[in-house]
Amino acid sequence: MRRLMWLGLFVLGCPVQAESMQTDSVITLDQVMVRVLENNPELKGAGYKAQAAAARIRAAQQSPAMLVNIDLENFAGSGDLNGSQSLESTLSLSKIFELGNKSELRGEVANQESFLLDTHQDARRLDILATAARQFIHVASDQATLELSRDKLKLLQRSYKVVEKRVKAGRSPVAERRRVAIAVTRAEIELEHAEHELKTSQLKLATMWGSTTVDFSAVKGDLYLLQTIEPFTQFEKWLDRNPDLVQFATEQRLADARIQLAQTKASTNIEFTAGVRHFNRTDDSALVMSARIPFGLNSRSAPVIEEQQYHSQEVGYRFEKQRLDLYSSLFEIYQELSHSYYAVNMLQSRILPEARKALKEYEKGYAAGRYSFLELIDAQQTLLDARLEFVTTAANYHRYRIEIDRLTGARLQSGAKQ
Repeated sequence: MRRLMWLGLFVLGCPVQAESMQTDSVITLDQVMVRVLENNPELKGAGYKAQAAAARIRAAQQSPAMLVNIDLENFAGSGDLNGSQSLESTLSLSKIFELGNKSELRGEVANQESFLLDTHQDARRLDILATAARQFIHVASDQATLELSRDKLKLLQRSYKVVEKRVKAGRSPVAERRRVAIAVTRAEIELEHAEHELKTSQLKLATMWGSTTVDFSAVKGDLYLLQTIEPFTQFEKWLDRNPDLVQFATEQRLADARIQLAQTKASTNIEFTAGVRHFNRTDDSALVMSARIPFGLNSRSAPVIEEQQYHSQEVGYRFEKQRLDLYSSLFEIYQELSHSYYAVNMLQSRILPEARKALKEYEKGYAAGRYSFLELIDAQQTLLDARLEFVTTAANYHRYRIEIDRLTGARLQSGAKQ
């Protein structure tokens, strides 16, 4: 999983149109994803990390530098060695010849470390896209809540007119009108609060692409459009795409590369020095040459090799634990997703229609004097509670769907129709 940019480009299965947005316009989820991918500060900074990793690879592949040595001997002493008459000066070059392809293996370790960085960045990119999708759903949910608050205010204002007619006709006490007036005022307060909640969620969405200005008036999406849920076995197959699991494959390759590099420590490095020595006393020169070859490297490298082998074995066990944790989380979220899907369908097909019918009957019955004021208020609250539950449950469905897509490394889907 080296590149996850397609996640943002295939959101909702719709083609991306990176069109410019105007103030007071609506914004779709695919447009949000494009903005995040192009302008999110963390994602933009990740490019510099990749360049730094490339520089580390080049540095690791370099062989040891040559050394220039200057040796001065037999001067500033006593007797015949007084002054510089007996000075012997040597100018030489030293070079370490590495055996066992050490520079190549160092480069391979750095290269695998860069791959590990890529998987970390891919995982972080997926997290950021999932966060942006969740925030998009949050805005859509706040829009629906604001609409519900407006409808609640209209409903109570309509009830106030009905109660006022009954009070004027002497069929209801003045206290009922006062109670409805209080409910209307509370609904106005709720509406004002819902407006502020929407503004806040819109700004949080804008900050996902590094902006402190909201240049859209609404998000465009059908919060109540639910996709059919695939069998759990399908999600289970996709679990291996999870970036946290993918990185273990890279960690294993990195561990193997470190073992190979550690094994080269048993290979001898030869330091070769050659130069020219000048004798002041006779004004003669001669070549000098030396070589240094360490020994006993096998025993010294054994603990290092053993350490890297243990690290390599530990990666496999961490992979198994991580996969079990992810599997457990996936199963739990899948159950919540299934429940939300069922609940939304029941609310939409059975509870809401019945609640609307019941409210109409109570409104007619109250106007005719068959039902009490409390029964009317209870019917109104039943419908409002059902509508709020409908919004919340539908939003939860999309949040669970996004979380499953993040866990499985699949494309982000919110079901929001554009």
